[in-house]
Formats: sequence, C-alpha cells, structure tokens
Amino acid sequence: MTSTGASLQPSAADLAIVGGGSVAVSLLYQFLLAVQDKNGGPAARPLRIVLFEPQAEPGPGGAYQEDLPSNLLNIPAGNMSARADQRMDFVDWLRGQDPAWLREYGVDAVAPTDFLPRPLFGAYMRAVHARCRELASTLGVTLVHVQSRTRSVTPLREGDMRVGAVRVTPEHGAPWLARHVVLCNGNLPSQAFPHLDDAPGYFNSPYPVSALAGAIGRDATVCVVGTSLSAVDAIAALQQSGHRGPILCVSRNGRLPSVRSPHNQAPAALRHLSRDGVLQLAARHGGTLSVALITQALKDEVRAAGGSLDTDDVLGLEADARTALDEEIRRSSAAARPWQAVAAATNAAVDQIWHLLPEAERNRFQSQWRSLWMARRATFPMRNALKLQALFQSGQLQVRAGYMDSRHDPADQLFHTRLRGAAGIATHSSRYLVNATSFSVDAAATRDPLVAALLRDGHARPDPFGGLALDFATGCLKNAQDAVLPRISVLGSLAGGTYFWTTSMDVNARLARDQAQRIAAALTRQPPVIGPESPADSPSPAIWPARTPTHPAPTASS
Repeated sequence: MTSTGASLQPSAADLAIVGGGSVAVSLLYQFLLAVQDKNGGPAARPLRIVLFEPQAEPGPGGAYQEDLPSNLLNIPAGNMSARADQRMDFVDWLRGQDPAWLREYGVDAVAPTDFLPRPLFGAYMRAVHARCRELASTLGVTLVHVQSRTRSVTPLREGDMRVGAVRVTPEHGAPWLARHVVLCNGNLPSQAFPHLDDAPGYFNSPYPVSALAGAIGRDATVCVVGTSLSAVDAIAALQQSGHRGPILCVSRNGRLPSVRSPHNQAPAALRHLSRDGVLQLAARHGGTLSVALITQALKDEVRAAGGSLDTDDVLGLEADARTALDEEIRRSSAAARPWQAVAAATNAAVDQIWHLLPEAERNRFQSQWRSLWMARRATFPMRNALKLQALFQSGQLQVRAGYMDSRHDPADQLFHTRLRGAAGIATHSSRYLVNATSFSVDAAATRDPLVAALLRDGHARPDPFGGLALDFATGCLKNAQDAVLPRISVLGSLAGGTYFWTTSMDVNARLARDQAQRIAAALTRQPPVIGPESPADSPSPAIWPARTPTHPAPTASS
C-alpha cells in the first residue's frame, strides 16, 4: 500500500509516526486505545494518522522479521507485549494460534517464561497492526500508510499560517503536515568498520541471521567481532544451519553474556528500585542518586529476594570464556538466580534511575561499569547457551579477548584480525567477518539521512550518552539551542541517552504508552492543522481497509 499522490501539496494529519516496527505499532495501538478511553467510543472529531514505513506490512520491523527459529527473544514471552498494561498479550495471542504453525518454529507449548523465536513476535505485531485497523475503523480514525522512508522532519517557523505543525517529507510522494510527529525509526547501523563496508564476505550486522547462515559456506572460517547477545545469535544461527568451519568470536574483554536461569521467578516487589522507591531513595540523598547508592540498593533487593551475593555468581567467573560458560550453565541449570530476576525487574524504573544520576555519575558508570553491566544484565536463554557449549566442546568455537582491529586483504580475500595477548600480538585470518558489536548510538556521526538532517538544520542535538537529546518528561526533541520541540517526540534506540534501556520491549511499550496518552489528550482537545488542503481534498494515499480480521491467520513468512 503506497502513497503516490501526483500533487506536491502537503496533506494534513493529526499524528505522523515515522517508522513501522514494533515500537511504532505499539505507540499506534496504545494511542487508539487512549482515544477510545477518552471518548468512550468514536473520536469527537475525525482524526487522521499517517505511518511512514517502507515495508509493505508494518509491525515486525527489522528486529522481529522472518528469520531462523534459532533467533530467540532474549526476554521471556511474558514480558513481550505491545500493551504496557497487558503484559500477557503476546502469550495469550500465541495460545490462540494454530499448534501446527507453532511447531514449525519448534514450539509445542507456550509459557510466560519461554524464550521464543523472534519471528513469532513479528507475527504477533502484524496481528496487533490489524487490530489497529479494526479499532481505528470503530473510532472513525483514518489510518494512512505511506510506504516510504522519511527524508526530513521540519517544525514550521513562527509566523507560518500553520504554526504548530510539522512538515514530514518522505523519499517518495508528497509531503505531509502533522500536528505531532513521533520518530520510531529504529536502530542506526553500526559504524564500527566503515573501511570494510565493500569487502566481500563482510556483514555489518548479523541480522537477519538466515541471510548470514545462507551466505556463509559451511566449511569456511568465520570471525565474529563482539561477544554480546548479537554475537550469540550469529553463532547459534551458524550452528543451526550446520556450519562445520571454525568460528572465532572476539572482543576486548572476551566475556559472553550471563545465561538466564529457567528457574527464575519475578520478585514480589522491589522496595528501593521501583519507580516510587528510587524517588524516595533520591530524596534521602539530596534529590539525586549515585552509582554507589544503586549498587547498595541492588544488593539489598537481592538479599530481600532470598539471593546470595556470591561474586562469581553475580559478576561472573574470571576465567576463559569456555570455562565461564560451563559455570554459567551449571549455576542456571541448578537453581534460580535471584540477582538476575532483580536486575530484570528494574526495567520498570530504569529510565527514572538513569534520570536521577548526575552527569558525573553517568560518566563514571559509562567508563567503569557499563561493559560489565551489559554482559551480566543482558542474559541469554539456556537453549542457545547449550549450542555454544557444544561448539566449544567440539573445538569448533573459540572466544578470545584482546581484540585490536580487523582489515581485509584483497590479495588473499581474507580478513586479518589482530588480538593482543600475554604472548604479544597474534593475527587470525578468516574468509568471513561478522560485525556483532551492535547498532550505533552515535547520532552525530551517523549517515542516516533523517537524523543527519535534523542535526544539520538545528532541530535536534546529540545526547552525550547516545541518540538524540530529549526532554525526560515528554520524550520531545531538544534543538541545538536546547529548547524543547513539543510537537516532535522520539521512541526506541534514539531515546537511549535519555532513558538508558530502550532495547527491551517492556520498557519501550511503557514509554510508548506514556507518549500515546499525552498526545491523544492533546489532539482530542485541539483544532485540526490548517494547511493548503483540507484532509478531504488532499492527494489520496493508500488508506487501510475499514474492516480486517483482528487476528489474521499467521503465516511463516511476511
């Protein structure tokens, strides 16, 4: 469904959403629910929403696209939902699907504690998008899908007849004027190895892992740069596809993530690190927090949950990666690990905690603790841990610390990766190199056209801790003069500098709900945008059908 209006005159919309992945559709769904709750039925006046998404089917985005079953969620199914107020929505939807279809993904039963294949969540998000179309029809809201990327987002100048509106210009089709714009345009591509972009055999991302596994010869040598969750996904995909060649996984510290115990139970309630708890904790210490205060609060929460503070358990065994993984599997197989459950429960307040840390404490955390925190907090499921363990045991997998750099030699068509060790510098050669260092958060250096334009035109500025600088209370952009632009807000990875942990669906759904409710309240009490055309006279992009099934039959592909 594509916008192809012949006129270049802008169309008018109340809400424009840039991006059509999971966060965007979560925002859309919760916005419509907020309109419904506010009005008790159809909107008081017709609303028009436009979604800018180049994919034909909004919902999965890049994160949850169709892929191999080995590509697992790193969050239990019970914490994956498009609705912040209904955490079991994904699980309930899955339980209503065809068991034969689920078995194609290796799923025989669905429990809230399961780590399920990521494509299943993508199918769920497509179904949520279908719910949005159904609900919009009921509410008298028009949804428009412009199947294009967005070139620019520009707040109109003071004195313009449409003051308060924002111009959204897609790469294809006519521009739009919107009363509010939410940027949900996904992750910025990694910029770790720009000199390797054109090298044959180089992958700037492991995703989709099906493409990775399909393109790499089964007997080829592979180097994976990075040892975090993305690296685990890449290695698991190669194992799943029957790869036989040696795999070298490297990073500066050589640490794999912690293995999540399947016995974990969510703590009844956090005392110090809930949203109210952190406010009270800060109030007792002059209105701010510190790394030391948070560390002590975490210890108190773990003790209250019945856990120990064994250093090897919480911080990980200081050993080679293979030995450390064996110990992780042993501990997680044997019993619950309360520190993992407590760390996961802090998602409910992680943005508030980050906000209450002064800049000096944030810098201290970034320089001294972030690497260790990410390796321990970002756990991965036992199923993939056992795959890595088997590769270690067969000698096919090695994980090394001391990563220095990688280069490609056109003469031998190999990648040469240097590692610093006790014996000096060693060089390892591979036919393929996979960048698993994660996406970029450096907005200032990005080549993304939309983000670059926002910065160039002064409508945004980089956050020193990643992404774009935002107003904490609203998620709205701060421009180059540090003024808040109340008509443009941001969700997802570009909001990470403000909210810290914006890679988990439970956090993003909560932030999306808060923005959705605020925007819905504003739009339902304000007059429509005044543009050169009324909505009725504007060019006619594809408008989604008025009635579609709430839960379409899932398929194995997009």
